[in-house]
Amino acid sequence: MSEQRRHSERDASTRREFLHHLGQAACAGGVAAVMEAAPHAAGADPPAPGRVGYRILGKTGLRVPEVGFGGHSWNYAHVPDGAGGLRRVNLDEAMRMISLGLDLGVNFFDSCTPLEEHSVPGEVIKRLKKRDQITVSARLCHKMKGVPQDKELITRWVDERLRLWQTDRFDILMLTNTEDDTPQSGYWDMSYSLETVARLKKEGKIRFAGFGCHFTPQWFREAFAKYGRDWDIVSVPYNARHRGAEELLGEAEKLGLGIITIKAFARGELLQGSASGGGGPGLARDLVAFVLENPLVDCCIVGVHSETHVQENFSASWTKLTPAARQRLESLAARAPREGRLAWLENGWLGSAQAWPRC
Repeated sequence: MSEQRRHSERDASTRREFLHHLGQAACAGGVAAVMEAAPHAAGADPPAPGRVGYRILGKTGLRVPEVGFGGHSWNYAHVPDGAGGLRRVNLDEAMRMISLGLDLGVNFFDSCTPLEEHSVPGEVIKRLKKRDQITVSARLCHKMKGVPQDKELITRWVDERLRLWQTDRFDILMLTNTEDDTPQSGYWDMSYSLETVARLKKEGKIRFAGFGCHFTPQWFREAFAKYGRDWDIVSVPYNARHRGAEELLGEAEKLGLGIITIKAFARGELLQGSASGGGGPGLARDLVAFVLENPLVDCCIVGVHSETHVQENFSASWTKLTPAARQRLESLAARAPREGRLAWLENGWLGSAQAWPRC
């Protein structure tokens, strides 16, 4: 048995034991109190002030920062342009933001469909000569149909995005879709995808693969039952309001899946209506800290659009929620979003506020 495999199995066993005891304590003393005092999951490196903590990404054995750069950091226009409008982060700004993130220990990069989400961090990492020190997760979003043509689509997309990233491999390939992509609310026949994943791994173009979708938890359970052991990673939405993932994460952990969460800010909805339009001091940090309190989460990816965002959002790794911060999050979570903004998250992902852990 290889050293890496022994290490991974030891981590998994210790993690299950930790969660068992944590669950018992939560039933006796309340979830919030236990989570506030809970250590990080086994196999992880706890954070220190100014440096993020690291966790083990399921059965992949990858050691990843518990927070990572979201691909939307480089595509969406969220930077004031000085003329009353907004623009995208430029390459020089991205260089400073990514350099700061690396100094904090954040070396996980997610990248979705827009070209800039690959080309911008790809160019920065090339200039910094840091490719061997980072984890690149490329996300082919909203395209899977469960048909033979999926194989050609995945192959072509991977080759195109490898060129944009200026690299010869992706550490992670994530395949996703939405509730509108197939007749079954987004769920697709994954056999064609997995056939292509196996070939791409053999060719050395990807190391690991996962799936994540914008459909309901019901269809995640279906995917777990049919294909869960064939994937390495799963990506689910999870934030202080949309807590349905808490009913799924235990199932994913039993399959050995690495768990990456998205939508910590509910697409910015949880930041709306507060001071300066940014949610007030520390709110973004606290929203990320809430997600990181769950030891089943391996990495929470978030969008950042300035060096200030980088410092605040990633500081969630070493900043515990205070009682006042927790109360603020509870108030935000109880507030209904604007009409139509988060239809897919509101449909099934609200979950129960006390769904994790189960007693």
